[in-house]
Amino acid sequence: MKRKKIWAAVMAAIMLATAVTGCGGGSEEGAKGQASKDGVTLTLYGNADDAAKPYMQKIFELYEEETGNKIDVQGLDASNFESVCLTKFQTGDIPDVLMHFGGYSLDAYNPAENFVDFTDAEWVDDIADTSVAQTMRDGVVYGLPFWESSVSGCFYNKQIFEEQGLEVPATQAEFDTVCQKLLDAGIQPIYMAAADSWPLLYQFGMDPIFAEGDLLEKINSNQTTYSDIPEMHSLLEWYKTSADKGYFGEDYATDTWDYSSEVLGTGEAAMIFCWDTWFDTDYDSESYDYTSEDFGLMPIFMGTAEEGTYEGGNNSLLLVNKNGDHVDTAIEFVNFCADPDNYNQAFDGVATTPTFKGMTTNKLSSQYQGAEDSIAKVGNPSIANPEIIGFSQNDGGKCIQELLVGNIDVKECLKLMDEERIKVATSQNVEGFK
Repeated sequence: MKRKKIWAAVMAAIMLATAVTGCGGGSEEGAKGQASKDGVTLTLYGNADDAAKPYMQKIFELYEEETGNKIDVQGLDASNFESVCLTKFQTGDIPDVLMHFGGYSLDAYNPAENFVDFTDAEWVDDIADTSVAQTMRDGVVYGLPFWESSVSGCFYNKQIFEEQGLEVPATQAEFDTVCQKLLDAGIQPIYMAAADSWPLLYQFGMDPIFAEGDLLEKINSNQTTYSDIPEMHSLLEWYKTSADKGYFGEDYATDTWDYSSEVLGTGEAAMIFCWDTWFDTDYDSESYDYTSEDFGLMPIFMGTAEEGTYEGGNNSLLLVNKNGDHVDTAIEFVNFCADPDNYNQAFDGVATTPTFKGMTTNKLSSQYQGAEDSIAKVGNPSIANPEIIGFSQNDGGKCIQELLVGNIDVKECLKLMDEERIKVATSQNVEGFK
């Protein structure tokens, strides 16, 4: 497959240049929080890919047309977002609006000191029950969940499966057999964009580990570690074994997320671990042989749950800098996004389960509809990413990268992951974590 590596390098350089420009709010002529007649420019900071989602672009467009204000989007590549943004926050260089996922990772930004409390906002009652918990820290609603509510799982090429005479696996052993049969047929079983670290998505395998019992409480109070948990060893052994067997292909160490559409669309790889809304918002159906409708959804098998697992959506929040120059205007922007007329225009035709009770223009993805019975049976907990103190998709992914290329073994990888997690948790001064 011909991958445009030079172009990717150029784009990476551009994104890095964007990263170092900072996320501080821009200057404005006129009074603080002035209305649209003065053309207020709000600086919004977030993951560049997230800010480019069609529904985000649509709501920015609607807001600018309605108010005459502007949204200055300053984006970061996913691999740099957290570190650069935290550095800016620590120096007081904070944007008017921040796009960020909820959960414990929000604590690093000191939400009580930096973000507007929206607990009493009228739109809080309109948030879907599946999303409302993700908006809160310590009982306070800090952000509007303006985001897709996706279901993550293993997406597979239905045509390739049919041509190869493969049944959809229902157990880890059956999944392993499918991978080997695909490999024997000259087809890469799984596209794993390991060069970017975050697409390793190891939280999918962790969710079922922490969904039952008291492990979540123990990990969050530092009474146990990843290294103490046998299932965490199984998870990392699955990554290493799968890579060594060739299930991720020969180039997984240099594969990036940018080529997911190409690899799936040409049939080079038969499966990917992903979220269903990606096929609606990002997958390029027009350029390749296989369209989004050619993919089905089944559980993810990562060596930690015999019947696999799915993961429910994590919502990105719109958070307002309470100490910014344009706080009133930024609050008005969030309220604009929370208006049913506006969010229904933005999410018109987008494949997502409703984020708001008043959302009526969305659609359920064909992949979700085809897997509803399986999802109901297996379950779709979202535990690791939003709930484990110190969890980092990028930091943990980088540790797994070292494991895959043979620089460290499973025990060393878990030790390193624990060290990174504890360092983050300690730096945040989380109550109860010692």
